[in-house]
Amino acid sequence: MSEHKRKVRKLWFRAKEFGWGWFPISWQGWLVTVIYALLFTISFLIFFGWVGAATESQIGLRDLMFGILEFLVVIGLLSYSLFRICTKFGEEPKWRWGNK
Repeated sequence: MSEHKRKVRKLWFRAKEFGWGWFPISWQGWLVTVIYALLFTISFLIFFGWVGAATESQIGLRDLMFGILEFLVVIGLLSYSLFRICTKFGEEPKWRWGNK
């Protein structure tokens, strides 16, 4: 086994005790979580600000659908990025039923 694989890596995220998922346990994990939350909130505010302006200007249904699709793609990419970071720097993901 190589020296690199024998090193214990520092976890940023620990698996939840019940259910599936992670929570941050280091400053790096918290930073990633806060950045995700900020980008999600900014995307949400931009989208709903755009929808409000769009409904006042009577835009077409096609433009509204593309706006919704763009929003969902952005949120999907943000969430996928967070998932990849959690799988790389966190404990193995699996369903947990508490400490048995």
